[in-house]
Amino acid sequence: MTTATLAFAQGKFIEAFYTQPACALLCSVAVAAALVALVVAVYGVYFRFIERIFTRIKLKYMILALIIIVIAGWAVTLAQAVAARG
Repeated sequence: MTTATLAFAQGKFIEAFYTQPACALLCSVAVAAALVALVVAVYGVYFRFIERIFTRIKLKYMILALIIIVIAGWAVTLAQAVAARG
């Protein structure tokens, strides 16, 4: 478990975004997905907009976006480390 994931799980969202923005963003997406899954499981309501999103956006574009987010997150973290050294 990374430091950002631990901070996010403890409710320290700002610290998680400061530590590793990509991880905090992915944790936020996971929480949103869990909430949608909970609503679908409890109420049996399937949202059509979710299906439309996944049919319009191809899987390769989602993977590409994920890679870009992770690279950008690490770039921010490295920039913070370089700035701290000074």
